[in-house]
Amino acid sequence: MTDFLLSLMPIVVLLVCLLGIKLSAKIAGLITFLMAFAEFVVWTKPGVLGAVITIEKGLMMAVFVGLIAFGAMLLYNLVDISGGFSIINHYLSNVFQNRFVLFLMISWVFSAFLQGIAGYGLPAVIATTILMKSGFPAAKAAAASLLGHSWAISFGSMGSSIFAIDLVTGTPLKGILVSMSHYGSVGMLCCGLGVCFIYGGMTYVHKGLKYVVPVWAAMTASLIVMAQYEMVSVIGFVTGIIGVVVMIGVYRVSDRAERTPISAGQKRQLAGSVLPYLLIILFSLTFFLVNPDLKISVSFPGYETAGGINVEAKPDYVVFNLLKYPFTIIVITTIISLGYYLRIGCLDRKQAGFIIKNTAKKIIPTEITLLFLLCTASIMMDGGMTTILSTGIVELTGRGYPFMASVIGMLGAFITGSNTNSNILFGALQETAALSLGMAPALMCATQSIAGSVGGAIGPTTTALVAAAAGKSGQEIEIYKYTLLPTIATAVVLGLANIVFI
Repeated sequence: MTDFLLSLMPIVVLLVCLLGIKLSAKIAGLITFLMAFAEFVVWTKPGVLGAVITIEKGLMMAVFVGLIAFGAMLLYNLVDISGGFSIINHYLSNVFQNRFVLFLMISWVFSAFLQGIAGYGLPAVIATTILMKSGFPAAKAAAASLLGHSWAISFGSMGSSIFAIDLVTGTPLKGILVSMSHYGSVGMLCCGLGVCFIYGGMTYVHKGLKYVVPVWAAMTASLIVMAQYEMVSVIGFVTGIIGVVVMIGVYRVSDRAERTPISAGQKRQLAGSVLPYLLIILFSLTFFLVNPDLKISVSFPGYETAGGINVEAKPDYVVFNLLKYPFTIIVITTIISLGYYLRIGCLDRKQAGFIIKNTAKKIIPTEITLLFLLCTASIMMDGGMTTILSTGIVELTGRGYPFMASVIGMLGAFITGSNTNSNILFGALQETAALSLGMAPALMCATQSIAGSVGGAIGPTTTALVAAAAGKSGQEIEIYKYTLLPTIATAVVLGLANIVFI
């Protein structure tokens, strides 16, 4: 029992710092890391060499995931400051004259497309702003945007959450990704119906089926196919693009809506707005087919602690496949898009410099948090804390653990405010628990990630951010009145699905 409580202590400290004392994520991450490191040194006794190796693992994981996060934010800022999102938003608002369908489109599908490029609450903020400008109530707009895009968080930010769980587990990535596409489909459907419920109760859940079901089927097909080919960096926004296209088609057919006339100039503007996304798809597919073998691999030796724990050597612990690495693709895309925008006058050189500064300003707190939490995760894995926790939880829940996996994932995102952080902290725990029960670790890891993704809809930090955009700061309870029930219901459905699939 003492070992279990000591292993649980870093998570308890993080919980108290974030929800009790209400410290910033980076400060809470620092305190949690120091707590875990102190336990590691005193309890596990890794020695100087062992401690250095373990911290280096965390640092390398932070570099790998952090560069992707930086690139995702960079591309988002490029399109935003060049006016791309305004053009896309104006087009969608003109297409959808049915207010219910516009509400569903922006909060469930378009926000998911935005999530594919950059997360950190920005898709929900943008969707909320659009809906409010269209005349929807602030609390409903915020709640629908939070819930609607949450299913896509695991597949967003150029795959940073997927890479995170891959780095902290030993299960083959393809198995996790394919399972994530199946569970992601479940979460996607629940979120779509949840948005309909937020709009107008069960009446609109029934009315929304003719829009939700075909769009859900198309996006599910996209998720499954792209997961099979491990198209990690583009799986999110490609699925979102397909959802947008299918929603427009379904709306025109079911509502007999006329096509909105677009001038040649507007078509050029719209094409320019989506240029970066088209380039990312092009380069991702090209490098996938060519499969260039330009890799930088980082390996770590094993060691034995004075506490009797044998930490295995980790060959190829972090592998940078240079031309298939999302950050490289983003940099190439950004350079080409920036040159094009400068040439056509969408940007000037001063704005180009501002994009880089603004990206650094916004992403640095996230990078710091990632660094501390990844080092903490490395400590917990090498120090045996993850194994002790998973063993204790399995003994407590037994064969009911598959349902608990969904609860853990959702709580992880609620506590840390991030699906990526939840995967970092609990990915290895879920894998270890599955192996000890003789269950498929890929399914458990997938449940962890998708439940954590949906849990982002009720995360205090994200909710506060969106509440501020909606003019509801200090009135977050109005938003929670709409998000709590469908979010918890989705987590329950995911837990039951895991029991069935396991």
